Amino acid sequence: MTPEQSDPLLASLAELAGPKPVAARDARVRARCHTAMRSAAARPQARPRAIDRLLPLALALYASAVVFEALRVFSGLN
Repeated sequence: MTPEQSDPLLASLAELAGPKPVAARDARVRARCHTAMRSAAARPQARPRAIDRLLPLALALYASAVVFEALRVFSGLN
């Protein structure tokens, strides 16, 4: 849309007033967030499972096999 073209919907939306802050709501949200952060920090960290540790190794082996096969095919080493 070029600057000379105006969209009536966008013009109407631009005229709307923004939300008014409410101190009580802000305090409730802040308290909930702080509680959630404290409980998350107090939880013990989960240890990585065996599959989580082996997946990067499996991906690396697969990628190396793909590269090896591509080199074999393109260099003519049948």
